[in-house]
Amino acid sequence: MSAAGDRLQDTARQAALALPGTDHGYPFTQHLDVYKVAGKVFLIVTDDPDEQIITVKCEPEHARALVLPGRDRPRTR
Repeated sequence: MSAAGDRLQDTARQAALALPGTDHGYPFTQHLDVYKVAGKVFLIVTDDPDEQIITVKCEPEHARALVLPGRDRPRTR
């Protein structure tokens, strides 16, 4: 677990909840914090301190700004 990971996850959660029409829940498992708008998932945050993962759904041109050097690359169709 890292303090930077905690801060990043908290920031992602706060930003998601600040968006109008955001629904929040745990539809898959109690360890996946899921955020939706209009019934569509746009953010998943793990609640596991050993696996601090954030998954963001966005357009490919915006994904480049979210990629950290040396980490996974955005998935394109």
